[in-house]
Order: sequence, then structure tokens, then C-alpha cells
Amino acid sequence: IGSLLRLVEPLGISERLVRTSLHRLVAEGLLVTRRHGRHSFYSIAPSAHRRFSEAERRIYHPRVAAPWDRRWTVVVENNGVAPPLRTALRQQLTSLGFGSLGPPVHVSPFDRTEELRALLHDLRLSGQVIVLRGEIPASLGGSDRELTRAVSGELEALEPSWRAFVRRFRPIAEAIVEEGGEVDGQSALLTRTLLVHAYRRLVLREPQLPAALWPPSWPGEAAYEVAARCYHAVVARAEMHLAAACEASGEPLPPLEPGYGDRYPNRRLT
Repeated sequence: IGSLLRLVEPLGISERLVRTSLHRLVAEGLLVTRRHGRHSFYSIAPSAHRRFSEAERRIYHPRVAAPWDRRWTVVVENNGVAPPLRTALRQQLTSLGFGSLGPPVHVSPFDRTEELRALLHDLRLSGQVIVLRGEIPASLGGSDRELTRAVSGELEALEPSWRAFVRRFRPIAEAIVEEGGEVDGQSALLTRTLLVHAYRRLVLREPQLPAALWPPSWPGEAAYEVAARCYHAVVARAEMHLAAACEASGEPLPPLEPGYGDRYPNRRLT
């Protein structure tokens, strides 16, 4: 924790805030902690790896414009689900891209049956939640409009935020490129931290949609290009600074996860 405190100090983040945030993440089951002498070490909880992997995919990789067979996955909660589990279930469904038609009914235009099987098993809700797959029959005058609105309701609200993101970070990426990538390690790490923080706050609020349901010229695509360019402009020096700071404190970084180097693929700085 000492290395983390020193790394975030230039951002004005206090020790108290860091410790409070870590304690909350442990309490929520997202992190686990271990002590070695006077030092405390934190890592992702085994049960949270799937959630982090899904978030990593959405933050660091392009949107997948998948074709659509016009079928929907529908999740219906049983009235007997206990409130704490109900809250956890809804949070996880949102992270999987489900929208709500009403408190107990959630819909997604993707086949999420495998993810749902694992989720319901982890929450011990198998048999208490109904999962259906099907399409709206056009012969009965049905329309996908209402279900589409349920899963894409935040798109309109996100559009100005994406444009503001591009205005904020495009000049930074361009300035670094013009200087030949010459930026000191601390500035590189702080830039990457603020960049990823700003990007994830928006992209994780986006609905997950097939190609047929995305609006044309979505500004989130331009934002991804800016984020990727800015990220690759600073990542090498940021990693060097991070490793050096941890080594100096006697808390070296663990080996990188497989796939770490694949973030923002095909968007390398040239």
C-alpha cells in the first residue's frame, strides 16, 4: 500500500481516502488483502476475476459490432430472491449489458446464457431466476422498439460526455506525438491514470448492442481512437515509472497478466 500512496499523491489523493477505498473494495468482495511483515498487499479476489475481465474487455478493446439474429435474452426474477442477492444480481446484469423493462424483468439483445449460468451459480440463485431466449413475432404486430429503448436508454445522455472527452484528451495525445513521445515517467503515469479513469466512467455506462442497434457516427468510436492513441503515447514510460517506484519501496510488481500487452490493439503510436 505504501507504493500506491506515493504514486497517487501527485493527484491530491490522501492516505485516508486510499485506505477507505481499499477497505470498501475488500468488503465488497472485489479485492483480497494479505500482510507480509509491515506491508499490506492487495489483489483481485478470485470471485471477481470475471467482472474485471469483462470491464477490461470493454475499456481496452473496440466495440464489437456483432450481427444480430433479432433474438433477445430475458431474465425474470422470482419474488423469493432475497433483497441483498437481488441487488447483486441487478448490478451484475447491468455489467453484462442488460436493460430493465421493470424491476423484475431484464433484457439483452445478445445470447448471455453461458454468463448467466456462471453468475446464477456464483450467487446461488439457480432455480430462482427464469432465463428465456426468443424473438418478438412480427406476425403479431410486435416491435423491437420498446426492448431497444430499455437497453439503449443512456445513449443520448452519453453523447455530449463523449464529445467532451475527445476535446480534453485529443490535444494531449497530439502534443505528446509532436514532442516525439518525450514525457517524464511520472507525467506519463498520471496521464494514463486520468485517461483510463475518464474513459471507463463513460464506456462502462454504454449499453452493449449489436451492429443493427448502434446509432450512426457514434462519438464513442472517435473517443476510443483518441484514448488508444493517448494510451500508447505514454504507456511505455508509465510502466517504467510504476515498476521503478515499486522496486524502490521493496514491493516489486507481480508478473503481468496474459493479454496485458494487447490493450488497444492495432492503435499503436506511429
